[in-house]
Amino acid sequence: MPQKAAQQAGMPEGRGVRYDEIDMALFRAKLSYHATAEERMASRDPNLVSISEHQARLLRLWEMHQHSREEKNGGSMTPAERNQLAQFQWRYKRLEDLATQGTR
Repeated sequence: MPQKAAQQAGMPEGRGVRYDEIDMALFRAKLSYHATAEERMASRDPNLVSISEHQARLLRLWEMHQHSREEKNGGSMTPAERNQLAQFQWRYKRLEDLATQGTR
């Protein structure tokens, strides 16, 4: 019994924890970019360098649009705005697929 009590005290409950899928997609895209950017930029393959540059631009635009919409609307977004931000996610994923296509 003491183990269960200690475990419960160590882990907070997830009540009320909510996350936005668009925020999480941006977070994952940033992690992916930062994990591979230096290697791709140092590559002699001009396609990988170009993809990395485009991904960097796309991430900046994505973040800028997301923050401006959140500030403008106080955190809530219309379905059209969510769709526009989802397009950034799709574009980034497509570029990542192109970059990793040659390594498979």
